[in-house]
Amino acid sequence: MTGRLLRLHLRARGAPTFLVGVGVVAVLAWLGGNWLASRPYFDGPAARIPVVALAPLLGATLLAPTLGGADEELERGTPLPWPRWRLGHVLLGATLIGGTLVLGGLRRPEVFGAYALVRNTLGCAGLVAGAAVLLGARLAWVVAFGYVCAVYAATPRQVGGAAGVWAWPVQPSTVEVSWLVAVGLFVVGTVGYLCRGNRAAPGKAR
Repeated sequence: MTGRLLRLHLRARGAPTFLVGVGVVAVLAWLGGNWLASRPYFDGPAARIPVVALAPLLGATLLAPTLGGADEELERGTPLPWPRWRLGHVLLGATLIGGTLVLGGLRRPEVFGAYALVRNTLGCAGLVAGAAVLLGARLAWVVAFGYVCAVYAATPRQVGGAAGVWAWPVQPSTVEVSWLVAVGLFVVGTVGYLCRGNRAAPGKAR
């Protein structure tokens, strides 16, 4: 019975589309990262900053609409332990995004590769999960998209220090504080989502 409910839940949340989208993003990230790292006029693997910043963001953007169902009122009326289901949903989604992207970043993983992809997946997934509580699943991608794009456009030159906090998506993976921020965002966003769930549309029950 639980397996059937899980299949219905994933289908209702658009899991097939999410999986296909993550696969496409991973392939593009792998191709783009290798191309950037192989150009003689770029700084080797360090040139993969655009991939490290944007690939996890796109994955989290695909995760956003799966955080809410088509009929919130109907879903909330079912006798399911929703906090546990929400927690599993976010953990599974982040694991699929990070695990798939890591496959394309294993070459020199410490230089804007696999490690930074995992960190940014955690941070972006946390931002999306938290935003779903405040804005709803349809707009949950806006916060992460706006923040990461703004940080990338700012192109901070400083490594570590204050930049390690606010510019964590474009910091080397060796900057410890960037991990603390990303993991903190993931924990806070996930806890908020599992406790409150997706913000219901106006007129719908929570």
